[in-house]
Amino acid sequence: MITGIILALIQAMTWSSTTIFLRTLSTRLDPFLVNGLRAAAGMLVIIPLVFITGGLPDYQRLTAPHLLFLTGSVIVGGVVGDALYISSLKTLGVSRAFPITNSYPIFTVIFSALLLGERIEATTLGGMALVLMGVYLVARPRGRVQTAPLDTIAPRQLLQGVALALATSALWGLASCLVALGLQGINSIVANSVRVPVVVLLSLAIAAQRRQMGAMRLVDRAMVRSLLLAGLLGWGISGSLYVTAVQLAGPSKTAIVSCTAPLSAVPLSVIFLKERPGRYVAIGTILSVLGVVLVIV
Repeated sequence: MITGIILALIQAMTWSSTTIFLRTLSTRLDPFLVNGLRAAAGMLVIIPLVFITGGLPDYQRLTAPHLLFLTGSVIVGGVVGDALYISSLKTLGVSRAFPITNSYPIFTVIFSALLLGERIEATTLGGMALVLMGVYLVARPRGRVQTAPLDTIAPRQLLQGVALALATSALWGLASCLVALGLQGINSIVANSVRVPVVVLLSLAIAAQRRQMGAMRLVDRAMVRSLLLAGLLGWGISGSLYVTAVQLAGPSKTAIVSCTAPLSAVPLSVIFLKERPGRYVAIGTILSVLGVVLVIV
């Protein structure tokens, strides 16, 4: 289980970095088009990993239930959920959408109990509460931010953005449990290689139905770079780490640890930007670390 927790922590760091690229892309391209293109870029990492991990024989072990749960998980979380996430980023901005969507461990715990019969221990619930409080303190807007002030956002738009972020959270929680069901008995990287092409095909099909494919003519070199990095780090590395962590540690623990993604910005800002974290960041980091410790225990 410890290995799964470590992989979930690494996954959180890689996922947090993709948010910056997604925020930029969300203002210029349709969310389904962004999702499809970045998932296609992720296959550049996933295909080699299948060979490296010796996963080829596992394709013969794939059964109809495997395919059903893996495909269902990616439709729920990777196609619909991620598209709603990108839309919430566009509506609310990173500083508001990111903390809301990172409440998905709550839904993961609920669905794990309902669908998997997972016994949720008091320490897990306590750890989840500490992590969520810590993440909020770290990710809360401080000083001047690029997000528009609340009083400049129409109430209807604000409500819509919050609803999109909460829906994203619920769908990601459900998807985590469906992944756990689809992973039973097979290589986790093989499972990811089944999921990601579904994202590519469905997302691009929806973008085409919305008549958004023509926007690809507007893609410049900087946007190509952002799409590649978002895909390689997101669906390629982060996605592979996540399914492996779910297989090793279970969906609830993985989700709780993975939502510490905002914490990775703290050491990076200290190292590269020479920033000095304030007291809220320090308190939030300590709470989240304690929460992860409780989850492991």
